Amino acid sequence: MGVVIAVVTATLPCRADAPTREYQVKAAFVYNFTQFVEWPDSAFASKDSPFVVATVGADPFNGALEQAMAAKAVDDRTVTVQHFASVDSLGPCQLLFVPASQDSSAKALCDKLNGKPVLTVGESDEFLPAGGGVRFFFEDNRIRFEINPDPIATDGLKVSAKLMRLARIYKK
Repeated sequence: MGVVIAVVTATLPCRADAPTREYQVKAAFVYNFTQFVEWPDSAFASKDSPFVVATVGADPFNGALEQAMAAKAVDDRTVTVQHFASVDSLGPCQLLFVPASQDSSAKALCDKLNGKPVLTVGESDEFLPAGGGVRFFFEDNRIRFEINPDPIATDGLKVSAKLMRLARIYKK
């Protein structure tokens, strides 16, 4: 029996760039955040502008974000995914995911976006104290999220009460 399992396992396709289960779940959360947060009209260049979900730095999603956003809409706007190499290259977006690899620039990034209608989502312990809006964390082997309501309100975004009830609320 052990030989059969080894042979079958060895023949399963392995892609080094395939999204991990962790980032597939985080991508689904990101899409759900777009359904429970309200952006002001000023967040968009025009009524026809797409809703832009972006990452900064190395993209840990490996395609999971594109898969989660495919054929989706936010308030009748098509969703597009963009990847920015650095804080300096950031373009217009409504939701920005900041991976842990960007810890060193989290404060500069949050300062740059302060007052702009962009929901920032991160995954490091330093993200919310730096001024980020939402942070993923692990609890009991599950991905959970924490919301920092102050910068979100300052940025002109409105988070639904439903989403707030599901989150852990960050307090300084």
